[in-house]
Amino acid sequence: MAKKKISIPFFLLVCVLLVIITFQITFLSVTQMYRNEIAKMNSANKKETWESKLEYVNELTQKYFLKEISLESLEDILPAAYIAALGDKYTYYMTKEEYEAFTSNNNAEMQGIGVSIVYNSEYGAIEVISVMSDSPALSSGVKAGDLIYIVEGQKVAEIGYYEALNVMLGDAGSVANFSVMREENGSFISIDFSIERGFIVEETVNYWLHGSNVGVIRIDSFDKGTPKQFKTAVDELLKQGADRFVFDVRYNPGGDLTSIVEILDMLLPKGPIIRIIDRYGQETAINSDENEFKYPMTVITNGSTASAAELFTSALRDYNKAIIVGEKTYGKGTMQSVLGLPDGSAVCMTTQTYCPPKSDSYDGIGIYPDIDVLLDEEFSNISLYKLTFEQDKQLKIAVEELCK
Repeated sequence: MAKKKISIPFFLLVCVLLVIITFQITFLSVTQMYRNEIAKMNSANKKETWESKLEYVNELTQKYFLKEISLESLEDILPAAYIAALGDKYTYYMTKEEYEAFTSNNNAEMQGIGVSIVYNSEYGAIEVISVMSDSPALSSGVKAGDLIYIVEGQKVAEIGYYEALNVMLGDAGSVANFSVMREENGSFISIDFSIERGFIVEETVNYWLHGSNVGVIRIDSFDKGTPKQFKTAVDELLKQGADRFVFDVRYNPGGDLTSIVEILDMLLPKGPIIRIIDRYGQETAINSDENEFKYPMTVITNGSTASAAELFTSALRDYNKAIIVGEKTYGKGTMQSVLGLPDGSAVCMTTQTYCPPKSDSYDGIGIYPDIDVLLDEEFSNISLYKLTFEQDKQLKIAVEELCK
């Protein structure tokens, strides 16, 4: 019997068809496996929840995902994504490290040398605006006005402000090495410092006597250490002869509920301080005692005055205790609870709304001042700590209102 010859083109065509058939079989096999998995899920005849969906996605990933899966990387990413999906800008996830830093800051305890600073663009340096009491910086001779221009051998102007800040940070017990320029007799001298960092209490209250009888108290935030610092400021200014007060809460983002309640309790007469409403509409009031601060007052605000600082402002207005000077406030009338998780991380979650003692909620609206005053444009981007009294139009008018 004669053998039938097969042409080369025909042979190649058969090979191609075999490859295609093999691919299709593989594809159909995987697809059928996937369909079987879908059928299993559907056959359960249960209403799908996000938990079961996430669990199923995880099963598929474990079976089919080409690359190696790092489960450790998911420990923070998954809860953070879930919290972000809630769509509330005040609700967020904190890693263990972030929660530890948050707790430390909220307790007014921090590690460092103990200075408050701003960036000085003219000299490309970090300017010390104040030195905290009982701090390593104070005992080592650092002064307000010093310009830190070298940190750990690196020039601030070359590495940049934020990188310089990172270099300056460190744990208690470590040493910060830096050099400052200090103006003396019309010229600058350079001074080197090597200061061991320690545990310090952050100062959220600054105060001074303007003229002979106006006490000015600037509150940067309401932390757990703020009430004690506030009381000290009031007592010291009364000793110096103050008989009227300006409270400056510009750029104050708010803070701890216990802190603001304790401070308002010092100032307000007997009555409600705050009205808190939970998710079910249940209202609870926190009240002040009969002790009252009976001195003329003004409050200075701006667009960055928020949350507890707005309650401070609104409560004093509700009791006709103060004239409000400055700009409309931010408008945050919700409260957050920090809820710890088993692994040391935490969630900061919006859990309640609140209203001032007598007026309506300012959430999303803000508080309008009694006297609307803007800083001159040339001074609007300069730190409040660097403005002179004449440059700070809001402070100037707040003082003038008390002296009428």
